Amino acid sequence: MHPTDWYALLDAVLLREPGRVVTVHQLAESDPFFRDHFPGRPVLPGVLATEALLQACRVMLKGQVEDGGRWVLDSAKALRFSQFLTPSQWLVCDVKLLDLGDQQAKIAASGYACDDRPGSADALEGLSAAVSGRLVLRPIRLP
Repeated sequence: MHPTDWYALLDAVLLREPGRVVTVHQLAESDPFFRDHFPGRPVLPGVLATEALLQACRVMLKGQVEDGGRWVLDSAKALRFSQFLTPSQWLVCDVKLLDLGDQQAKIAASGYACDDRPGSADALEGLSAAVSGRLVLRPIRLP
């Protein structure tokens, strides 16, 4: 991810272990997507919440498949949005590898809204997910 990408939704990695990654990103009122979504009551667009989960998945999968490649979203299943994500909150993404093959990775992904930056992945205990689902990613190999 290039640091000037306005859609970079990952500030830091809280936990990295085989098969699991937890990332954090603070949603800023100055983020350009809040201007239009929605005026007077800004919320993170669902597609960007999904993108944040995808970015956390890429951190977890980096180097997992021989010959590399970039992981892209193949499908999202049982995607559920149960809470609005608003400016100044921290979006915490917790992704867990369910199955990994040469041509795809199946991942359980959850995103949590926190008012304060969590110090560890343990802070997620007891929180309800703002967004959750199962993502299927596949590597794209460029010639």
